[in-house]
Amino acid sequence: MSDMKQLPLILTTDAMAAGTSVHTHDAAALVERLLAYMGLRNDACLARELGVPPFAISKLRRGNAALDTDMLIRMHEASGLSIGELRALTGSRP
Repeated sequence: MSDMKQLPLILTTDAMAAGTSVHTHDAAALVERLLAYMGLRNDACLARELGVPPFAISKLRRGNAALDTDMLIRMHEASGLSIGELRALTGSRP
């Protein structure tokens, strides 16, 4: 599945082309892109895949919680994306 390495770049490029501003640690943008990448319907499905309660995803979307190391590791394990690729989807620097 060599396309897996290409998709994050495509998602990032599409977001920028659409005029979406990607800020450092933009957890809401990461959640949106991760949903699309993993082919999930909603935040509850993502929460289930990550093994977290749905309110954890809701807090990330609203900016009420920081994107911490634990969440990044869960996202990595569920999606197969590297931590660097996940950070790139937030617009943060490696």
